[in-house]
Amino acid sequence: MNVRRIIVNAAIILVLAGIAYFCYDHGKAYDFIVDNTAYKAEGQELGALEAVQLRVDKGEGKIFYADDRDQTVAIGSGKHTARIDMLDLDDKPIEGQSKVYTFTIKSLGEVPILNLPFAYKNGTPVK
Repeated sequence: MNVRRIIVNAAIILVLAGIAYFCYDHGKAYDFIVDNTAYKAEGQELGALEAVQLRVDKGEGKIFYADDRDQTVAIGSGKHTARIDMLDLDDKPIEGQSKVYTFTIKSLGEVPILNLPFAYKNGTPVK
């Protein structure tokens, strides 16, 4: 009876530790940098986008012009979606020029930087 009680108590502790880690990991807020500068890596060279609006996880949109850089907060460690809308001269989204890029904080690198030209080139068109 004593061994059985020890096993049950150990199982309860492991389950509670697993729940605590899950809550910590998914509730943590991560900062990352949004960069609209020229992209040069992996044999690709992409120029900065003239004017774009970025929305992360259906949040409020931020406008970025060429060579802009800003810090943004993404909640959680799971997958995030970035909607990138190309803007006209009046800062209105151009119809048919929007793309969605899916990313995780870990996929952005050791210092998390989301490069907008790279994300726009590798994103999927919005229907």
